[in-house]
Amino acid sequence: MESTVCRTVTTLVFQPTIKLVLLNKPAMSEDEKYQKFLNELQSYVCGNWNRFRKRRIREVFVVGSITNPEIGKIDKLCIETKSADFMELADCSRFDLKTGRSLNGEAKYIFPVENRLVWDAWEPQSLRQRVERVLPALPFKAVRAYADLLHPNWHFGIFTEKLDRMFGRNFDRPAASLSEREEARMASCRKLAKETVMDHLPGAIQEFRALVEMMEGDAR
Repeated sequence: MESTVCRTVTTLVFQPTIKLVLLNKPAMSEDEKYQKFLNELQSYVCGNWNRFRKRRIREVFVVGSITNPEIGKIDKLCIETKSADFMELADCSRFDLKTGRSLNGEAKYIFPVENRLVWDAWEPQSLRQRVERVLPALPFKAVRAYADLLHPNWHFGIFTEKLDRMFGRNFDRPAASLSEREEARMASCRKLAKETVMDHLPGAIQEFRALVEMMEGDAR
């Protein structure tokens, strides 16, 4: 009897383990980032900026240094027009698109507003300028209240609410109804109150923003 030999053939499939090595892309240097910013500005067609709503860059910082842009005075301005070689901002200043440098003979440069370090340096400057603009429009009563809020003892040795009532001084009356002496005293107090506001502005940016919004609301 013929014996049948059954053979089981096992096919072994080897699946090699593949190790993927992900190479970290080198971080872009600050010079490369700045050149990329200038290249994007150059890539836009020439003309009035407002006619092209899809342009990503609408505003730029104007700084005094490329290497340390967060130091010194910083302005944030809208772009008005672009030609083949330069860009003009809202204040009519012009900047070379190849170097970013001012064409008005000043040591100033355009800089991207996306830079967080520069933004954090610019915002307190901007808020302070808004306070300076709004203070003259505020009534004396409001300026005095903000001075009290920021530095409660600012009027020490000058006047108090109790003494005002005792001597019948009411600085909330219309200026036309004040005596010459009262008007001079009010002008002096208003000047000191404004200086107190400017000298005691909040350091925390959230508080600074809230204060400026309140003052602008009172001025309207």
